[in-house]
Amino acid sequence: MSENGFKIVRGPEQPVADQLAVLSCLNQYCHLVDRGEVDEIAALFAEDGVLRPAYQGDARFEGRAAIRAWYQKYDREVRAGRRHRRHRITAPFVRIEGNDARAWCYLDSSALIIAANVIKVSAGRYEDRLIKVDGTWLFKERVIILNHIHTIDGFDEIA
Repeated sequence: MSENGFKIVRGPEQPVADQLAVLSCLNQYCHLVDRGEVDEIAALFAEDGVLRPAYQGDARFEGRAAIRAWYQKYDREVRAGRRHRRHRITAPFVRIEGNDARAWCYLDSSALIIAANVIKVSAGRYEDRLIKVDGTWLFKERVIILNHIHTIDGFDEIA
């Protein structure tokens, strides 16, 4: 497994406070994408950060302004038409070396599509590089990989 960056890590190279801060950034992203403002989402990225939504092809959005614009379009075209969005990560694996970190985690998402009255469920993963800037961990690069999206037609919505 070492060729893709996974390896057993030793404690002293990964301070607990840094581990927790990176995990907090990963989780905060989910909550902000579901309910936040695009400025808050963009603020999780370094000024020269990169967003790569691989499920959309080879596009790269470089810099906080371009990342903010991508999420603004996402808000308008995707999030606005959904209700009860729930986006989460599981099994995060973090490797920290100084002020640089790599993180891998699975993602699952579900939401009610208002116009069609169906639920969309998706699964995939994030592959991230983070950097510590003035004591705060930020995304240097986030790759979004979706493996599948499917629709659930029959459901009961609880008010």
